[in-house]
Amino acid sequence: MTHCGSGSLNEALLNECQLVFLPNWADQVINARMMSDDLKVGVEVEKGDEDGLFTKEAVCKAVKAMMDENSEVGKEVRSNHAKWREFFSNKGIESLYIDGFLQKLHEVLLG
Repeated sequence: MTHCGSGSLNEALLNECQLVFLPNWADQVINARMMSDDLKVGVEVEKGDEDGLFTKEAVCKAVKAMMDENSEVGKEVRSNHAKWREFFSNKGIESLYIDGFLQKLHEVLLG
């Protein structure tokens, strides 16, 4: 379970832990939505309709979706997490992007 701070998410993506998101405010909510809806590497706990707070039932539902071996959501998330973990753990990825950026910058400057 994570509050969805960027440092926690970076660390979690590089490990084999299952991700359940409990965002509280500001960037945590945006981070949780990106990780659950766009990248599909975890499950966000739904907030209650009346008070906007997390309920124990919602937490249980999210954890079960992640941990149940037969859960389709869990299978999809574990597969996506493995793909992103492999991508981010590539030792040359940063150099590749920096080199690409410099090449494009050079092209723009020289025509």
